Amino acid sequence: MLWALAASAALNLAALRLGPSASRDPLGVRLSADNAVESASLMSFGMRRLAADLGLIRLLVYYGTPEPDSREAHEGEPGHHHEPFDSDHPERSWGGGFYPELGPRARRLLDIDPKFSYPALFSAGALAFNLNRPQEALGLLEYGLKRDPGNFQFHAYIAAIGFHKRGDIAQSVRLLEPVLGQPDCPTMIKSMVAFLYKKSGQREKAIRLYREIIETTRDVGYRETAERMLKEIE
Repeated sequence: MLWALAASAALNLAALRLGPSASRDPLGVRLSADNAVESASLMSFGMRRLAADLGLIRLLVYYGTPEPDSREAHEGEPGHHHEPFDSDHPERSWGGGFYPELGPRARRLLDIDPKFSYPALFSAGALAFNLNRPQEALGLLEYGLKRDPGNFQFHAYIAAIGFHKRGDIAQSVRLLEPVLGQPDCPTMIKSMVAFLYKKSGQREKAIRLYREIIETTRDVGYRETAERMLKEIE
C-alpha cells in the first residue's frame, strides 16, 4: 500500500514540475473516489499533513491544466467567465475557464487539515479575481473560518472580495496588503496586487513587489511576468 502511495506522490510531483502539458494525468484532474481513499489511507497512518500536501499538488496541477473546450462546455452556467489568455500580458488574464472542482478540492483539504490555509486562500483568490465567481469564493472562505475562526487572512480575503465586487479596487488592495507579508501568501495574489499598484500609479510599491516575486518564487511564469513588468516600469 505504501509503495503505491509513494508512486502516486512521485507522479504528481513530476506532473507539477513538467508543467501544464504534462499534467493531464487523470489522477490530478478529477475529484475521484481514488483521491479520497488515498487521503483516508494516509490519515490512517497518521500522515494528515502529507495527505494535505498531496491534495495541494493535485489542486495546483488541476488549475494549471488548460481546460479543453471550456467555453463550449460551460457556456451559460451561473458564474461562467472566460477570457482569452493573453500571452504578452498574462497578469491581465489572471486565468480563464471554469474549473468546477476548484472549490470542492479546497474544501476537502480544509477537512483534512483545517490549519492548512494555503489551498483555500489560493482557490478563493482564483475564484474571485480570476474566474469571476466571488460568491463561491466567499462560501469557501466562510467554510474555512468555521474550522479556523482566528485566521485573519480568511477575514482579509472576505473583505477584499466584498470591496472588489463593489468596484472599490483601492480598498480591496489595502485589505490585502497585510496578507502580502505572510509566508503562505499565494504568488498569484502578489502578482495581482503588483499589477494593480502599477495600474493605479503606485510605481514604487509595484517595483518592490515585483522584485520580491522575482527573488522568492519558483514559478517560472510569475517570475517572467514580474521581470517583464519591471522593464515596463523602470
